[in-house]
Amino acid sequence: MVLADHDISPQDRDDRRRRDYPKGYGLTFPVADYRPWDIDPEFLRLFEAVRAHTKLDVYRAYALYTLGQQAAKTAGAVLEVGAWRGGSAAILASVTQPRTVYVADTWQGVVKAGPRDDYYKGGEHADADIDTVEALFRSLGLSNYRLLSGIFPEESAERIEAEQIFSLVHIDVDVYQSAKDATEWVWPKLVVGGTVVYDDYGFYGCEGVTAYLHELMQDQRMRVVANLNGQALAMKLC
Repeated sequence: MVLADHDISPQDRDDRRRRDYPKGYGLTFPVADYRPWDIDPEFLRLFEAVRAHTKLDVYRAYALYTLGQQAAKTAGAVLEVGAWRGGSAAILASVTQPRTVYVADTWQGVVKAGPRDDYYKGGEHADADIDTVEALFRSLGLSNYRLLSGIFPEESAERIEAEQIFSLVHIDVDVYQSAKDATEWVWPKLVVGGTVVYDDYGFYGCEGVTAYLHELMQDQRMRVVANLNGQALAMKLC
């Protein structure tokens, strides 16, 4: 099985092409020839199983898949904040076994939208529930996960053991304050060399997350890399 170039519908692609983007935004078409996901049968099987449960395209999904494989070789658990229907968390849990993957979401849509966010007002992406996520994990035979329901970190982080450390964190929360609060909670618990992946850096409508990553780029404790699939990675240096 070879995946199509984009995991978006033709209608969505046409809508993006017609969009009146502000300065600094517009469709990007990076050119590269190596497509390792096409020759990775385990990834193809996994992505096919979760693709109805995630908004990630194949590029971002494969990035998480490979980062998860690397994190499995180091000490520390995995955390995802903002899970929707659980697809990306299931990818992480599949490749980091037996390490625990903590999966945090309100399952009531976006929270903490504020003045730094141009598009989100709160409540978006509420078309998911914790039972759907649980069913997905069970269908894949996964048991190395814990679901944390509630606003993170205020309502759900207390269910994570105080001494827990993390090697990989995926933050997919769409808005500035949620990204900031999740980062500030997890950073002291991140191992040196650990990585925080921000799903929303390069997407129109998530300007609050983009602004927050630009703030992090001034932090000497980390190295921040923004890639052209829309994600940004913050790696702990010390």
